Amino acid sequence: MIKPKRIFIVGHMGAGKALLSEALAKKLGWHYIDANPSLERYIGRSLNEILGKQGEEAFHRCEAEIISHYINKEHVVVLLEEAVIATEENRKLLSSEFVIYLKVSTPTQIERMKGGRVPLLPIADLKTFLDKQHRERDSLFEKVATLTIESISVEEDVNKIIKALKE
Repeated sequence: MIKPKRIFIVGHMGAGKALLSEALAKKLGWHYIDANPSLERYIGRSLNEILGKQGEEAFHRCEAEIISHYINKEHVVVLLEEAVIATEENRKLLSSEFVIYLKVSTPTQIERMKGGRVPLLPIADLKTFLDKQHRERDSLFEKVATLTIESISVEEDVNKIIKALKE
């Protein structure tokens, strides 16, 4: 595998993308960039519900600008937000980049979000919300991913990525 000039990290909320991105950047000696302007994660509703159709489109344009900016950088590990793969434009931008999909199950997400920032939903609705996100987005994440990692722990996940980069 050719060593990438930059790496984009994608996946669902609660997957551990921020921890992984930061640890991977440190291990590679690269810069860590949190380009995650997420609203869904904190509010627990879709972008369309939060912003309306025009606001959602503007948000996705902002994401495309963020991706376009970092495509021109080298030696960066870029954390992207959950909804980034929702548009064809963003998927197209990411298609020529090295993208890691940090994959987790709903129960793992819920466990990892305990004590941290969680959507502003009653806990009874959280599983339903996350399951819906998986149905809508898993295949899209897989399509843009150069490498899919079934998340175990930050250390093991970083080691899997480093091994894949060396192959």
